[in-house]
Amino acid sequence: MEQYSKKASKNLSTESFKNLQKWLSKKEFQFYKAEIENLIEEENWKEVEDSFYTHIRIGTGGIRGKIGAGPNRINLRTIGEAAQGLCNFIRDFGPEAKKKGVVVSREVRKHSEEFATLTCEVLAANSIKSFLFDGIRSTPEVSFAVRHLKAIAGVQLTASHNPRTDNGFKFFWKDGGQVVPPLDEKFMDLVLNVKEIKMMGLREAKAKGMVEIIDKEVDEPYFKKIRGLSLVKTRSAKIAFSPLHSVGNTNALPILKQEGFDVTVLAEQARPDENFPGAYRDYINPEFEQVLEPTTKLGEKIGADIAICTDPDACRFAAAFKIDKNSNELQYITANEIASAMLYFILSLTEERGRLTKDLLYIKTFASTTLATDIARSFSIKYVDDLLVGYKWIGQVVEHMENSKNFVFSFEDTCGYCRGDFIRDKDGAIGALTAAEMISWLKDQNKTITDYLSEIYGRYGYYRNVLYQVEVAGKEGFEDIVKFYKRLRANPPKEIAGLKVLKIIDRLDENFRKPENYIAGVTGDEITFILSEDERIKLLTRPSGTQPQFKYYLQAFGKVNGDLEKVKRGVDSLAEKIEEDMYAIQDKILGKKVRGLKIRSYW
Repeated sequence: MEQYSKKASKNLSTESFKNLQKWLSKKEFQFYKAEIENLIEEENWKEVEDSFYTHIRIGTGGIRGKIGAGPNRINLRTIGEAAQGLCNFIRDFGPEAKKKGVVVSREVRKHSEEFATLTCEVLAANSIKSFLFDGIRSTPEVSFAVRHLKAIAGVQLTASHNPRTDNGFKFFWKDGGQVVPPLDEKFMDLVLNVKEIKMMGLREAKAKGMVEIIDKEVDEPYFKKIRGLSLVKTRSAKIAFSPLHSVGNTNALPILKQEGFDVTVLAEQARPDENFPGAYRDYINPEFEQVLEPTTKLGEKIGADIAICTDPDACRFAAAFKIDKNSNELQYITANEIASAMLYFILSLTEERGRLTKDLLYIKTFASTTLATDIARSFSIKYVDDLLVGYKWIGQVVEHMENSKNFVFSFEDTCGYCRGDFIRDKDGAIGALTAAEMISWLKDQNKTITDYLSEIYGRYGYYRNVLYQVEVAGKEGFEDIVKFYKRLRANPPKEIAGLKVLKIIDRLDENFRKPENYIAGVTGDEITFILSEDERIKLLTRPSGTQPQFKYYLQAFGKVNGDLEKVKRGVDSLAEKIEEDMYAIQDKILGKKVRGLKIRSYW
């Protein structure tokens, strides 16, 4: 350490240097010594600073971030702390909780198998049994397995739709959902205060019966439950599919095939691959058109009606659809539009079959389109549409329903959908099956999804929902996020795109709004600027609690009285003006120009 001390102390913050010394000198961190020394020799001070200046953020569902050495990275130490923190969390619920065991699974990301093994070893050393899947599985199947096996908790080694540089530890509680207040703070505190990580070798743990391998005894009932959600018999839709090198071939693909759909798999993305060669830059989130594009091209080549791509842990799916009956062209459609069409499809069929009751419930996050709520109101069903971003809030509502059989549909704008009461998370397989059935049903009527959406807009009005994802990096990027949201709250805009800000909805606890107490990305860190009396025109912004980014959710709206195309042009123009002002406000606060990826439809 001495040979690096002088250089490091000059180039790093006090906190970063202190943590670096600890990782280079203590025995438990020696595995990472060569990696750290290489960074120092290369004088990559920006990377060293970001890796060591703080501890990786603990979210309610665990940890997620870039793989590497240091306390602000995903590695054997930080995964071990998360696992030990979970053990301490379970211990506080008594010996019966420990006896129920924990489901452990993984997707294909780098080191996922090592991290899953480590998790089981930590659980075993703490006298907690684990049910370890025999290979890769989807995140929603873990949620199902926790409920099916009556386990106390579940762990999925995944970073979901984060870049391929990342990995993480996602934790489910006994209901198959993530913990919510007040339990979330308890879990976070326990992880941060881990001093010792207990471990028992995997071989010994298996010999003592502390690790049980699970496979089809969970897969088959999971598939059966999903297939039970089928709404129509038609299977006329032709499908192009990609699991994006990961676990979509363990849930969405077998479901579509078992249900009899004509599915062609994108060969170059069919096999699991931790390097994700199908990435766009480092992005492996099919929510971005560039990631979905290879599947879209396959779909156009084979004359598919829909191209479906699941994200790395298959809790989400994105899709491109045929928009012209006389052309093979497929077009990306946003999650807000897909969800609105699916909800209308579900409720129309339910009403047609005489099963529509006022007790049915649909759920969405506040950031997602209001169009779905308009649809729910028109069918006179119940709805919850003001939830914070994150499926844990949706799962909590379903868990507390008097009769969860009345839960009909939920979604969030980031390509997450769910039906059925047997999981408490979003599920790419459930979403893919529902979309495939809807497109088959429309195809049999000689309609496309754009025909269907035009009908919906004609009835409820035209919505333009756009998501902007602004990426930042390192310590400086995090400081920019904190600066932006502090100043936005201190001096909010009075007008955006010529529209008066009629109301500001700030979901953050008042105490945390104070500059001295503000922590970016904590529960409730969402600000919405309402720009119309009916509250259909709005701009919501929030920093991510799991990724180095912040987001804008823009919604513009116009009533349709005859000429839909004219209304579209006007609403789209308004959305562009709101975008211009949104970035102008941001640039003024940050003192520099930063732009994000845009997720929107183009039809």
